[in-house]
Amino acid sequence: MLQIFRKDDYAVKYAVEPLMTGSGPLGNLSVRLKLIYDLSMISRKEYEDAELVMALWEELFHDENDYRFTDDEILGPITELHCVTALPHPHERLMGGEPADPLLIPMQQQRYQQVVRSTLVLSLAALISQISLKKAF
Repeated sequence: MLQIFRKDDYAVKYAVEPLMTGSGPLGNLSVRLKLIYDLSMISRKEYEDAELVMALWEELFHDENDYRFTDDEILGPITELHCVTALPHPHERLMGGEPADPLLIPMQQQRYQQVVRSTLVLSLAALISQISLKKAF
């Protein structure tokens, strides 16, 4: 965002930096995000993904429950992210099929949770990298 403003070191230090501190009008990440979207520095999909991730974080921060990545409260918003290209499908036995081995189900559930988590981590890392390359912040 600093690239948009004047290149003059004095202007950046005394005019731009105070805007972006915690008490400045651009100190809030959501406000910065809206600004860089309005300035066409990030795409609509990047903006929507960042907003959704921040909203999910805010919701979970104030929720006292513990969630797994495979819970509907997490999977629902994850499926709406543009940066997540393909979420793995749960194994049919996890969906209520007859288990061949009762010990197999917990292992499959744990594996599915790890795959969903890895997918989310890699997708968000790619989104952050993509936004960072644009030097939007």
